[in-house]
Amino acid sequence: MNTRKFVNKYNDIFKLITKSNKIIVLTGAGISTESGLPDFRSKNGFWTKNQPIQFQDYLDDEEQQRLSWSRNIELHKILKKIRPNIGHTFVEKIVNLNSKENFLITQNIDGLHQRSGVPEDKIIEIHGNAIEARCLKCGETADILDFHAAIKANNPLPKCINCNGIVKVATISFGQPMNENDMLRASNLSSQCDLMIVMGSSLSVMPAGQIPNLAIQSGAKLVILNREETVYDAIADIVINDELKIICGELIKLF
Repeated sequence: MNTRKFVNKYNDIFKLITKSNKIIVLTGAGISTESGLPDFRSKNGFWTKNQPIQFQDYLDDEEQQRLSWSRNIELHKILKKIRPNIGHTFVEKIVNLNSKENFLITQNIDGLHQRSGVPEDKIIEIHGNAIEARCLKCGETADILDFHAAIKANNPLPKCINCNGIVKVATISFGQPMNENDMLRASNLSSQCDLMIVMGSSLSVMPAGQIPNLAIQSGAKLVILNREETVYDAIADIVINDELKIICGELIKLF
């Protein structure tokens, strides 16, 4: 697409960024697909080829636990090959702007934002993280490689070293309650920002799809950068529908 068409929009976005004091960036799968990570929910995505494991089934059935860990091993093979892209670089630049109270809320579980340089305390992963493991009973973290090794050796799965509870990849599974602390923090920050930038999200998956509304209700400006249209486009202040690598490539030139 001819980038000249959006020159004025790029300049307007830059002006909004430079004059805003509290910016929230909300990212979805679209930012990671450009690094080569398949979209789990797309037409040919992972969940169209693999039956989702329900949270209760994971709790009740060790075979479902083993299947989940096997899938995590395959995901890690992909994550080792891919790298953050210019979209991640743009997010890192926004979050780390000097004297700004800026934060990132992401639907993604791949850890690419951390690898791009966004500080851990500036990231809220509302769907969790696929490179960490956590006890479902006490919340203690565990070494994810111990579970990979157990699967590869066909050994029994380890239990939590703190309480002997069931350990799971630190992502939110189908039927699993969202992390209340993460959602409360995301909601509070979104209600306090003066600019929200949505990148690579269709905003069709809840509860992430409700987050921009919190910003709008507080009087914040809303910018949407996404390949396809979203339900918020009609009420957003600025919308650019194009590939993120093109959009972010142009925006970074302005800094």
